[in-house]
Amino acid sequence: MNSTRSHSINVLETPFSTVTSSGHWFHATRETIKDYVPGLMKIYPFEDLIGKAVTWIDSADSLAMILFFGLAFFINPWIAAGVSLLFHYWWYHQKSAFVNIPTTPVLKLINQDFFQLLMAAVVLSFMGITGMYTAVVLGIITFFLFKIGLLRRLWDRFDAKKENGKLPLNDRTLKMVLVRYALYQNMPPKEVEKLDRYVQQAVIDYHKKKKK
Repeated sequence: MNSTRSHSINVLETPFSTVTSSGHWFHATRETIKDYVPGLMKIYPFEDLIGKAVTWIDSADSLAMILFFGLAFFINPWIAAGVSLLFHYWWYHQKSAFVNIPTTPVLKLINQDFFQLLMAAVVLSFMGITGMYTAVVLGIITFFLFKIGLLRRLWDRFDAKKENGKLPLNDRTLKMVLVRYALYQNMPPKEVEKLDRYVQQAVIDYHKKKKK
């Protein structure tokens, strides 16, 4: 195993997978990216590429949280909570289609603990002052629900039972990060298509080992 620290993310590497300190699991590795997107890591360090993928993965929690706090002022807070949960499920599964370079720094900002705690403190305080007590209670619940990533773990558990050889969501997001940055640097994105086959085989091998 190889543990690598960067300014933004801790990464634990094995010959078959990559795991971040926050618990995000990728079947792709440093060597995978070297083989299938030659030269990209000369421009972007491995940890930065993983970090960009993590930013998009965590964005489901951040955006759903912001959506609830916004909607709760205009519609019934129970409906706002339901809409934010549905949005979380949709965005978490479809986010890879929206990966782009300009939006990544914005998402990284709203994923920050300081930003989220400040937003929650201001919004919940205002709700309490104006008598929106139901919204305050639901706001506290949804804040912690999204903040600890409980829903992401729940969706992952459901998805693990029906993968059927599909590229896992985390690896799908990483793949799109590689595609976008390869295109940005005028590198041939067709090389990234090989990542699908590699990761799918890694998933199969991983589940075989678990059964032994």
